[in-house]
Amino acid sequence: MIDKIEYSLIYEELGLSPIWKETLNDNNLKNEIYFYQELIFEKNLVFFIALTDDKEELGKQKLFQNICNYLISISDKKTDNFTRCDLSDLVALKRNPKFVLLLADKNFSLGDSLLKKWDLLDISSSKTSLTEMIKKPISKEILWHDIQSFVNKIYSKNESI
Repeated sequence: MIDKIEYSLIYEELGLSPIWKETLNDNNLKNEIYFYQELIFEKNLVFFIALTDDKEELGKQKLFQNICNYLISISDKKTDNFTRCDLSDLVALKRNPKFVLLLADKNFSLGDSLLKKWDLLDISSSKTSLTEMIKKPISKEILWHDIQSFVNKIYSKNESI
């Protein structure tokens, strides 16, 4: 009787299905979205970019807007409002920034096509992300320090020229 046990049923019950039989759960798939804001510091075009997934998008959008409002207030020139886009929209931009401040979730990064187009050495990545700041508001302090370092870097590079 034991010889007639269907092993595939046991494997399925234990969650040991072969990887080629596994199907993707649509709930786990995340679409990456970008928010970006153009800024002017010391006559330099600066992009502030957030790369995240589309979960809790409204909260992330509001948080990004608040950060942009602060950055605009300390920048040299009033700029348009931020934009929600995808990678192809950023690649299609005609303007190339001199500096980029990147706020990216873990496991997300700027695409190679974008990095080649911009050919930048001055991409500063924050040690936090929109997702982290929503989950743990204390991590906003990290962003504050990253912004200070980023702005100081822009000013120091212009002084050395």
